[in-house]
Amino acid sequence: MTDNRTTIAGNYRGTGPIIECILNEGVPTVTATTYMQTGESLKTAVFAAAPYGLEEGQVVALSNDTANTYAACEGMPVVERAQTGEALVIGQIVSTPKWKVFPATSGVATPWATQLAGKYFRTALIELHIPGRVVCGQFMHDGTRTVVPGVATTFTFNITSAYTSGNDGYFFDGDSGAQGVNCIPLHYCAAGTDGDLSDMSVLLTGLLFAETGA
Repeated sequence: MTDNRTTIAGNYRGTGPIIECILNEGVPTVTATTYMQTGESLKTAVFAAAPYGLEEGQVVALSNDTANTYAACEGMPVVERAQTGEALVIGQIVSTPKWKVFPATSGVATPWATQLAGKYFRTALIELHIPGRVVCGQFMHDGTRTVVPGVATTFTFNITSAYTSGNDGYFFDGDSGAQGVNCIPLHYCAAGTDGDLSDMSVLLTGLLFAETGA
């Protein structure tokens, strides 16, 4: 085999946002206390099962777990290793992952919803390779349609609420018309009950389709 690679730089800053994201790396296994040569004690954690740990420089995909709501994630999107057939690959890790809360023992951070609640996860800066702007929008539930990260076919921009006195910003309505053009939701929203409201982060990538709503 001939190796034609070089050390010439080839990655350049793009026009996509750089935002802090939660890393879904699976359940951490906490090791027993060990001692370094200098005498200090140390505990470590490993991600020995799928989706495994992540590191700076690796490419990631959006995680579409139903636990990934805006409130549960404190506004941060969740990313993970891409799987075979993945359609949600979104960017690259550009900082060293850091723990929010280091788990005291193994088993305190399962399932994923428990990890989110206890903050037993790491975060890192992700450079999105999709140009656009990330906004916090309000999703107006219709009791029927859910919003899944990466899938924008169940909602549309709602001009009725967006231009109501006292409102500003982006409002989205549950919609079956597949009009979520040029926007990528980054959080999960359940169908809920008609009239419920939830926040969600949305990556805007172009012109939106506007429609009269409730």
